[in-house]
Amino acid sequence: MKSGKLITLAVLAITLQSCRNGTPKIQVPFNPLTLGQAGPTLKKFLDRTISPRKLATVAIVKIQASIPSLDKKGEMVAEQTVLPNGHISYEMKSYSGDNLVKTKVIGIYLSAEQEASESPTIGINGLNYKFKFKRRDSLDDRTALVYELNPTKNIVGLFKGELWLEEFTGLELRQYGRLVKNPSVIFKTADFTRDFKEIGGVSYLSSVAYQANTRIIGRVNMQMQIEPPRPISETSHRPQASIF
Repeated sequence: MKSGKLITLAVLAITLQSCRNGTPKIQVPFNPLTLGQAGPTLKKFLDRTISPRKLATVAIVKIQASIPSLDKKGEMVAEQTVLPNGHISYEMKSYSGDNLVKTKVIGIYLSAEQEASESPTIGINGLNYKFKFKRRDSLDDRTALVYELNPTKNIVGLFKGELWLEEFTGLELRQYGRLVKNPSVIFKTADFTRDFKEIGGVSYLSSVAYQANTRIIGRVNMQMQIEPPRPISETSHRPQASIF
């Protein structure tokens, strides 16, 4: 009788150990309301990001980039297409300047952005980031709540930094930070500021300031200005394959 109990206990112990080793941890969904008074604004933003895009859009992008240590510059005009699934592609319309700037600064950045957009796992959400309310601030006469973002994964497209949301509406105003995984092995660090504007209650990316430190050519700079996007249905445009 005693030996039977010992066998039962041993089997139970083995089963429990197997469960510990083989069963994946269940991730508890992040509840933004745990952030107190800053929670409802973040909740509105997170709820909005899970809604699918209704239309593909196209926008003109003007890019200026430079490699100060080599005194090299370049300017590009491109057409950005964003599909309903979030995938981004670019079609170059014109370029003037040094070819090194085109390939090693602008090209690498746009290629990395396209690669990140093709991944369904890089959005700002409770699975990819830990959120902490930092402060109340202002941007272009709009009151912003600023949240600290710490990524839970080390993948292309995620960053450590700040998310600025308009108080009460939850509209995105700014992203600021450093990429946790560099877009190329030649980069040591890559920092950015992305600013957003609003049309009809919807935020769109309006400008990007990008600075990176490289292993070969030193610091590189880039500025992007994005015109308000238009639904493709309102144009004769058809999405083109990316040139990068």
